[in-house]
Parts: sequence; structure tokens; C-alpha cells
Amino acid sequence: MGTVIDAIKGNPEVFAAVVALLGIAGGVLGNFIGARIQLRGGRAQADAARDAARITAEAQRLAALWDDRRRETAQFVQKARETAACAETLYERDDEGLQLAAMRTAYLELSQKQAELELIAPEALVRLARRVVAVVESRMDLADDRAPAERVRRRLDAIPAMSPQHVGAKRALRALHDARLANLARDQSGYAACRSAARAALAELPHLSDDDRLLLLDDTYRAHLRARRRDQEESLDAALGELVTAARRLLKSEDVE
Repeated sequence: MGTVIDAIKGNPEVFAAVVALLGIAGGVLGNFIGARIQLRGGRAQADAARDAARITAEAQRLAALWDDRRRETAQFVQKARETAACAETLYERDDEGLQLAAMRTAYLELSQKQAELELIAPEALVRLARRVVAVVESRMDLADDRAPAERVRRRLDAIPAMSPQHVGAKRALRALHDARLANLARDQSGYAACRSAARAALAELPHLSDDDRLLLLDDTYRAHLRARRRDQEESLDAALGELVTAARRLLKSEDVE
């Protein structure tokens, strides 16, 4: 090797050619190394771009899910309250057919909102929504069962004092109330006497039909309606309150000022 080097050094032309070859080889090697570095850098940039796109897509998906949960929960709560309100109108309105149709339509829409919520909400929220629907259904059942008699009772209670039927109506209402109390106390003889008195008082009110009288008399077998309605209203408020609290926690509503 030393002899070769000495020969090259002793021959300027050969030395110049070797230096040129070394320069070319160095340039090629430099270009190759640069290309490798650039290729690796491009791959890193591509990987980073894919990661950024994946993170952005996931963030957009979560944001859309958050918005869907917020909207569907709010609509479910609104529809639950609307259905309960439709049930309450049965006690006050005489157009029973229309009110029943409105209540059933509202309930179908509530069921639709419940199904939509079940698709996007966590299981804990779904369970709370089912509890809300159960309470609403209970209010609907109570209204469907007790509203007809309550509407007749309200008509009697609304008879003005100047009406010739006012005294008879008040007498009938007192007898019905006493019959209910005797039934709740399991006083069979007292209940029979009060029911008989109520029947006689109702018979003196010509504007009542036989169906009206029977509704009022049969209703004395049941508990006080006002207490039942109050309990159901409190149950619905509690169920909706738990659902809203859970939804606010899920949506981190308290974290936004």
C-alpha cells in the first residue's frame, strides 16, 4: 500500500486523477447520505401528518358526540315534561278524546327521544332516562284512570253559590269525601252508610248522568287523588333532576365559565 501511495505521489497526473475520483466518490456518497436523511425526514413528516390528522378526526368525532348528547338529552327532558303536562290536562279538559290523542302522541315522541338517547349516551344515563319514562308512564296511567271522575267532581265543585244546585252539590261532595275516608279506614259499615248518602245526594243533581254518578261513587274506593298527583310530580322532578345532574357531569358543564 505504501508503494502504491508513493507511486501516486510521484506521478502528478495519476495523483490528480485519483483526487478527482475521490471527489466524485465523495459527492456521490454525500448525495446518497443526504437522500437517505431526506427520505427518513419525509417519512417522519408523513407519520406526523397522519398522527395529526387522526387526532383531529378523533377530536371532531368527540365534539360531535358531545353536541349530540347535549341536544338529545335536552330534547328528551323537554319531551318528558311535555308528556306529563298532557297527562295533567286530562283532569281539567272535557274533550277527553283530543287530550288522550295529544298525550299518546307526546308519549310516542318521548319514546323516540329515549331510543335516540340510548344510541349515544353512556349506560348510566340510559338507566336514568328509563326511570324518567317509567315515572311519566305512571302519571299517564293515573290520569287515564282517575281523570274522568275528577272532571265530574270539578264540575260539582264549580257550581256557583247562587245556583239552586249548589247546596246539593256540596252535600254530595261531603258524602263522597266521607265515604273515601271510611274506606281508607277499612270501616265497612261506615263506608256503606256514606256511600248510600252520597248516592242519594247525587240523585238529586239532574245535570249528572248515570255514568257520572257511578264514576264518583267508584272513585271513593281509591286513595286521595291530590296526594297521588303530588307524589308523582315529586317523583318526576327527582328523576329529571338526577338525569340532568348526570348529564351536566358527563358534559363537564361546570368546567365552562
